[in-house]
Amino acid sequence: MELLEKIDAIEKMLEVLGRPPEQLPNCETVFETVLCDKHGEYEQRKRVLTSSLIKLPSPPTRCPGCLREELTFLYAEKKRWEDRTRQQNIDRLLRQLEIPERFVSCTLDNYQPVGKESERALRVCQAYAAKWPERLKQGGGLVMCGKPGTGKNHLALAIARYVIENHQSPVIFTTALKIAREFKSTWSKTATRCENDVISHFTTPDLLIIDEVGVQFGSEAEKLIMFEIINTRYERMKPTILISNQTKEELAAFVSERVIDRMSDGGGCTLSFTWDSYRSKGAA
Repeated sequence: MELLEKIDAIEKMLEVLGRPPEQLPNCETVFETVLCDKHGEYEQRKRVLTSSLIKLPSPPTRCPGCLREELTFLYAEKKRWEDRTRQQNIDRLLRQLEIPERFVSCTLDNYQPVGKESERALRVCQAYAAKWPERLKQGGGLVMCGKPGTGKNHLALAIARYVIENHQSPVIFTTALKIAREFKSTWSKTATRCENDVISHFTTPDLLIIDEVGVQFGSEAEKLIMFEIINTRYERMKPTILISNQTKEELAAFVSERVIDRMSDGGGCTLSFTWDSYRSKGAA
């Protein structure tokens, strides 16, 4: 990139000017005090080739003050470009996440606990998001289960927003039923995707949030689909968040104890949302 090349060139110029000139064969370094209209006098250098009858001078060095000012400007341009690129990436990832309208404004800051249990759930989710690079290394997931209307979706999607805005991590939010449908669609003779394509889609992003786990009929095929995706993500150290209105015991019976155990590996845990619904107060 031209901007980075300019920064690199000026940094090298300033580095060279900050130390005595290197002695090169058949070259002479000529020093001259010259005046910069902006920064006053400075020592200008130029090399003269002395191996022939005609001396060929190199371009003279520029004013160090001017070089530093230009470098400061280029650094600011680089930051503006990085900030713009970062925001464009965040906007793209948020669009791809397709947050349901009800949860668009959900953040970890505007979740309102209603008691000690919900306060603990918020602290766990805040810590989970704050340690996201560690979660990515260890693959720890979260299980959010319990009563409807207690804030599970709010917290899960707030985590999603946090990791996108702070780490530009790709996130998919879906339901267990949608996963089952996509998987089953590959069994059709006219299907354009195979089972591996579906598995790849759900195992590629840094974070996968699966809502409504346990709502589907619970056939052996659906359980195998769910296990295949969660297990593949587990093996690839990719965090997963499961959301269910069932109790921990009911959920374990559906997805198996082995899945719940694997979700807790790598620093993950299970949160039980046992308090009464407060949807009427704005939570979900």
